[in-house]
Amino acid sequence: VLRLHDERVVVAFGQRDGIRVGHAVLAINGAEVNGRFTADGKDVLEFLGNPANYPVSIRFGRHRLSSNEKLMLASMLFAIGSQLSPEVGSSGIEMLETDTFKLHCFQTLTGIKFVVLADPRQAGIDSLLRKIYEIYSDFALKNPFYSLEMPIRCELFDQNLKLALEVAEKAGPFGPGS
Repeated sequence: VLRLHDERVVVAFGQRDGIRVGHAVLAINGAEVNGRFTADGKDVLEFLGNPANYPVSIRFGRHRLSSNEKLMLASMLFAIGSQLSPEVGSSGIEMLETDTFKLHCFQTLTGIKFVVLADPRQAGIDSLLRKIYEIYSDFALKNPFYSLEMPIRCELFDQNLKLALEVAEKAGPFGPGS
């Protein structure tokens, strides 16, 4: 069952074949879906409600978060983490471990936080976080067009971050089962 939620067409009921409640319609017949409309401007629910449009191929998945949504979620995560910490004056979460991922956080002396989600068996995340901080210092902070607390829009930063992540991925996961 599909319904409109936050201007997106999402699965509201009936999980199956790997499609879960909360997944959004990402494409119909190969055409990307943006919110409730296809790339050519058709309303998704109206299109799917018309039997003349069948057969149809629908791609489902998690929708991509906007920069504002990412910032809002990160702020909530750290606010909750600092409030739940048993340490007085704690800055929040350093690492959160689950069965399927580990969330690592590195906070600089100036209060900027870097977060990495990784496989629980992945090694070397602490050095990756320090490398990300180095890249941030070299390519964002030294960029005269960058404003603090704003999304980083710098091609050199993106290229070097991607390279650092590729190096970390090639190192691979370590531990039980590898």
